[in-house]
Amino acid sequence: MPEALRDPLTVVKAINTLQAHISEMGITLSCSSDFKEFAELRKQVRSDKVSPMFDPDFNNLNELNSFCIIAKNRHGRISAFQACRLDTVDGSLADWAMRWMTGHYLMRSELITPAPEQVAYSSVAREISGRVVYHGELWIDREFRNKDCSMYFPRLALMISLLKWQPTAIWGLIGGSVATGGLSVRIGYPHMESNFFRWDIAPKGAMNSEFVTLARKSDLEFLAADTVAKPL
Repeated sequence: MPEALRDPLTVVKAINTLQAHISEMGITLSCSSDFKEFAELRKQVRSDKVSPMFDPDFNNLNELNSFCIIAKNRHGRISAFQACRLDTVDGSLADWAMRWMTGHYLMRSELITPAPEQVAYSSVAREISGRVVYHGELWIDREFRNKDCSMYFPRLALMISLLKWQPTAIWGLIGGSVATGGLSVRIGYPHMESNFFRWDIAPKGAMNSEFVTLARKSDLEFLAADTVAKPL
């Protein structure tokens, strides 16, 4: 059993706070575990397939282990989306993550080749095991790609994941100028490491070197309290 939340009411308040800020922008949110619909919406909006980790044809995604959030503007047009899934890491996240990632691409017969280098010995990912949440598929339309929405919308997924699953940690991948521009810190990820994933042949849309973003459970509980304690 996961360790219980120390202050679940604060997490609920943080979710309500974030929803209120997003609503003020004229954005309506919906949350579900219907990844067939999510895959279709993603293809319509971005003209591309959903990532293998959230492909319902190769994963048993349901209301117990995953969710996606869809945001629409005042005219009903999709303005943003993101998704999270719960997995169990046997060993450490540092040793497990690449095997997990490449396995999903291989299931879909997509050619990728990881570089031979290993995750750094000092990586915080070596301290993480057990129930972890992968946060991916994050996209925000240019209309709402401002500082506020880029912070509130992704942070909402972290708070929902914390309340829903009480995971050991939440992690994601990020690359390029987005990684060095401070977005992950504004969202609420206190840890970011370069060269976590290195590819000789990278997945479509990925950089040859990807950063990992990490937030442990204690970080997430602090983030919830911080979200409630001060204006965002």
